[in-house]
Amino acid sequence: MAKIKVSNPVVELDGDEMTRIIWQHIKDKLINPFLDVELLYFDLGMEYRDETNDQVTIDAAEAIKKVGVGVKCATITPDEARVKEFGLKQMWKSPNGTIRNILGGVIFRAPISCKKEGRRVPGWHAPVTRGRNANGAR
Repeated sequence: MAKIKVSNPVVELDGDEMTRIIWQHIKDKLINPFLDVELLYFDLGMEYRDETNDQVTIDAAEAIKKVGVGVKCATITPDEARVKEFGLKQMWKSPNGTIRNILGGVIFRAPISCKKEGRRVPGWHAPVTRGRNANGAR
């Protein structure tokens, strides 16, 4: 089977802990076999953010701004316990907040429904919701 050619690159923001494993599995099973896509990789794992003084988060956001699309895995926003546990230089800000600020994004806490969008699943009658609601985000 021929792969579908994706014309523009996608920014890939790897995360922490199990999300790294899950994301790799998704790429191996659902993306790489079917899509010919250039992934621009950024490691947003807590240790690498610390190593780069969080510059990697800024670089990743700028890359998303440039190409227009990115996929981000879950990341840890370190608290005092994590700073000690991992020997971090400091308690870094939330990568979500940094990326959101650079992209001019917002947090929404209520669903944004698209009532006029056509249904792609037969028998589906509920509105289609885009995005993930914030849950205790700072």
